[in-house]
Amino acid sequence: MVLTIDRDLQQAAVDQLKGKHGAVVVLNPQTGDLLALYSEPSYSLKEVEGETTWIRLAANERDRPLVSRALGAYYIPGSTFKTVTMTAAFIAGIQDTEFVCSGGGYYAAPGANVIYDDAGPGEVHGRIGIDVAYEVSCNQYFAQMGVKLGPERLKQAAQQLGIGAYDTPAEALRGRKEPELWNASTEAVKRALAPREATIVTGKQVTRYDLALIGYGQGYAGQMTPFQMALAAAAIANMEGKLMKAKIELNRQPEIFKQVVSPQAAQKMREIMGRVTGGSSGTARGVFAPVKAAGINTGGKTGTAQKVVPVYDSRTGAPKTRRRIEKDNRGNIIREYEETIMDEQNPRIDGWFLCIAPLERPQLAMAVIVEGGGYGSRSAAPIAAALVLKAKELGYFNAPTNQRPPTGNQRGRKGIAPGTGR
Repeated sequence: MVLTIDRDLQQAAVDQLKGKHGAVVVLNPQTGDLLALYSEPSYSLKEVEGETTWIRLAANERDRPLVSRALGAYYIPGSTFKTVTMTAAFIAGIQDTEFVCSGGGYYAAPGANVIYDDAGPGEVHGRIGIDVAYEVSCNQYFAQMGVKLGPERLKQAAQQLGIGAYDTPAEALRGRKEPELWNASTEAVKRALAPREATIVTGKQVTRYDLALIGYGQGYAGQMTPFQMALAAAAIANMEGKLMKAKIELNRQPEIFKQVVSPQAAQKMREIMGRVTGGSSGTARGVFAPVKAAGINTGGKTGTAQKVVPVYDSRTGAPKTRRRIEKDNRGNIIREYEETIMDEQNPRIDGWFLCIAPLERPQLAMAVIVEGGGYGSRSAAPIAAALVLKAKELGYFNAPTNQRPPTGNQRGRKGIAPGTGR
C-alpha cells in the first residue's frame, strides 16, 4: 500500500514539535490527501515490544505518548473556532452583518458576564464587518454573531463540517468515533483512523450567553480535535467549497463529504483568512513575513485557549490526588474517595494556528496545536510557517494545479506511520 503521507513533510512536523506537547495535521484540501499527521510526545514501535515499557507509557497521564493528540484529544479551540462561526454566517447568508465592539464589552443577556476582547476594555474595534473582525480576532463580534445565528444555524454549519451537534453536554461528551470522515478501501481502515467526534451543544437549554461563548470558541465549543479544525480550514481552502473526505491511500479517487459553501463564498472566506497573515492588523502578519517574502500568499487563524489541567507527579507522570471524606448531617462517613488535584491558579494556555497555502489555489490545509505554548501567534504559527516553507522546498506550490508533487514514498524513501514519527 502506498500512503499519501509525505515522509519529508512528516519529518518536518516531527522536528518542529520536538520537545513540545501538541499535534500537526496537514491535508490537501482539493483531494483530501493526508500529507502529515503527528502527535508529540510519541513513541517508536520498537519501544513498546516489551510489556514493561508499554505499561510505563500507558501510566504516563501527563505526557500521554500513546494518545494521538491529532485524532483523539479534545481541546478548547479558542479563536480558531471563529472559522466555523464565519462559515456558519456564510451558509446562513448573514456574512455582511456588522456589529459594534465597544469598551463596555458585550452583554449577551441580563446578568451574564460581560465579553471583552483579549486586551479588555482597552481593545475597541468600533463598528466592523466579518472581514475586519476575523483579521483582528474580535471576540465581541463573533459572540454577537453566535447569538444572531442561533442554535439551529450553528448546528447546520457544524454538521456540514463533520462536527456533532447535541442537545445536552452529556451527549456531547460521549466521544464517539467518526469513520465516515475517511475515504478508505475498507471499513477496517476507516475504523483504525477514525477521530473522536468534535462536538458542540445546541439544545433547548442553550442560552444567549452560551451561544455567544460558542461564537468565539469557548463554552460548549470546547470539544475540538486538531483533525477537525484542519477540516474546517480545508472546506474553505477547497476551490469549490467542498469538504473532501480525508484519505491515506494514495491511489484512491477523491470523495466528497459535504458541499459546505458555494465556490464564491469559499473564495471570499479565503480572502478573509488572507488578512490574518497579510493584512495590516493581521494577528500572524509578522510571523508569516518570511513566507510572504518567499513569494507565498497564505491564509490563517490564530487561537489561544486556557484549560485547567491536573497537577502531575514529576516522577511518575500520574495526576496527584487527595483523599476526600463525605459525611451526612450527623457526621457519619458516607464514602471516601480520591480526588484529582486541579491547578486552578495556573491554567495551561494552549496555542493554535490554522493555515491554508497558497491562497490562490491551496495545496495545504493545516492545524497546529501546542499545549502550554501561550499565544498561538508565538507558538503554533511559527510551526505552520516553517511547514509552509518546507512544502515550497518540496515542490508543492510548483506542481500543475490538477496534481500533487511526488511524496516521500514516491521519491523512493520509506514512509513514516502517522503518529509515531520514528
